[in-house]
Amino acid sequence: MSKNTENTPEKTFTARPFVKWVGGKRSIINELLLRIPKIYTSYHEVFLGGGALFFSLKPKNAYLSDINLHLIITYCAIRDNLDSVIKNLKIHKNNHSLDYYRNARIDIGKEQEQAKIAALFIYLNKTCYNGLYRVNKSGFFNVPMGKYKNPAIVDEYNLKACSKLLQDADIHQQNFTQLTPKKGQLYYLDPPYHETYSGYDGSGFGDNMHEKLATFCNHIDRAGGYFMISNSNTAFVQELYKDYNIETVSASRFISCKGNGRTKQNELIIRNYK
Repeated sequence: MSKNTENTPEKTFTARPFVKWVGGKRSIINELLLRIPKIYTSYHEVFLGGGALFFSLKPKNAYLSDINLHLIITYCAIRDNLDSVIKNLKIHKNNHSLDYYRNARIDIGKEQEQAKIAALFIYLNKTCYNGLYRVNKSGFFNVPMGKYKNPAIVDEYNLKACSKLLQDADIHQQNFTQLTPKKGQLYYLDPPYHETYSGYDGSGFGDNMHEKLATFCNHIDRAGGYFMISNSNTAFVQELYKDYNIETVSASRFISCKGNGRTKQNELIIRNYK
């Protein structure tokens, strides 16, 4: 397994999310950290996205998962083959243009090499409109290019910090329904919020999926595990988790994911422990 971190000063290793992600948790990260149980055997971040809580918490025995295949390939490539990812990112940076971007949207669906997929994924994320990840029902990335004068396509120091932190992480592409809850394990769940954007993989995340997620949380509770979930402050979500500890926090969000300004909105943090 490639370490990719030699000759870099230790003080640079302050890993932070390497992609922008709609619904990312940076605005409430301190609220989440305050609610982490003092003792747990392993950490699961199930709807990984930008991984803001993972990068802040820096847990040992981390299991990271998401249904988005290209996202998971990117995490694995940063962990295992960072030098090649950075090399390809520099190529994208030097060639960035509207035509190049449009071709990259097509290329990511054809590419087979892990590091090249990762570099395309990061390039598109850093240059697309508002950092939005969206695919159509056929699974093709279809977000237009954003209007950035100097997008941060290659953040080499941060990528090295992320690679260092990811070395001991177990990373998988899977749905939460494929997990088997166990006693003492902590599960952080950050699903597409109820009644908001859910176009990350083309399949959507409707009421039925939220109901399945609540059932999964019940399984965690019965198994003796711990769960913490973030979600919208809606009557539907409140009813699903009425038997658990529900708290309201204020978060700064883009309005409807359109990037035309931020607003403070209340959202929920739900736990099965105090």
